[in-house]
Amino acid sequence: MRKALLLLAAIAAIAMIAWLAGGNRQAIARARAESVALATQRDSVLSVVAQRETERVQLAARADSFQTEAQALRDSIGRMEQERAEAQRGVRRIRTVGALQARLRQAFPELGPGGWGVTTVPVHQGDTIGIEYLMVPAWFAETFVIDHQNAASWRAQKDQLLAVDSLRGAVIALQDSITRLVAANSEAYQTGYQAAYASYQDLSKRHIAELKKPRIRLGAAIGLVGAAGLGLVIGRAIR
Repeated sequence: MRKALLLLAAIAAIAMIAWLAGGNRQAIARARAESVALATQRDSVLSVVAQRETERVQLAARADSFQTEAQALRDSIGRMEQERAEAQRGVRRIRTVGALQARLRQAFPELGPGGWGVTTVPVHQGDTIGIEYLMVPAWFAETFVIDHQNAASWRAQKDQLLAVDSLRGAVIALQDSITRLVAANSEAYQTGYQAAYASYQDLSKRHIAELKKPRIRLGAAIGLVGAAGLGLVIGRAIR
């Protein structure tokens, strides 16, 4: 009987130790599950960040392409303006009526090769020397008026478009600054998140290591001692 009671006390002690170990295993399992969940969440966040960074790089490349194209168009406008100024100087250098007639026929092909008569009108009556005039149909004069109005309107439009382009360039510069600030903030948050994640993982590993260490709480120790003592007392009583 004494041996049986001692065996019972030992079994109680082993059961208490197993219960304590089971509690630690549950705590370890919870800590590991939390660590895995956080790692999964971190990987998901990093995947989204990487995808958005890829999209940002692609959009930035497209924006650079558009900027290059816009600059090429600005350069072409400058060349067109130089060509226009040179063509105007070429007209100013015409010295004969025949050359002027040829240039007019080139500029206004709708009148055909004829309709460009030339006459001389004396400045004063009786003068033998006068001023040469080109003779064109009267209503053809409206073409000169319309072209003059169009030229004035196009010059005004050009000035407005140049102003818009200048403002657009300023807006793009501000947007680039905002984009850089947002990227810097995102990088700072990501760095902080990574630091917090690393700190948590380290703390979790240390916590699990502590849980794995064998230890007996005061209440459990008292229970074990009581069980063992009870077995010894009963054993002595029945000896």
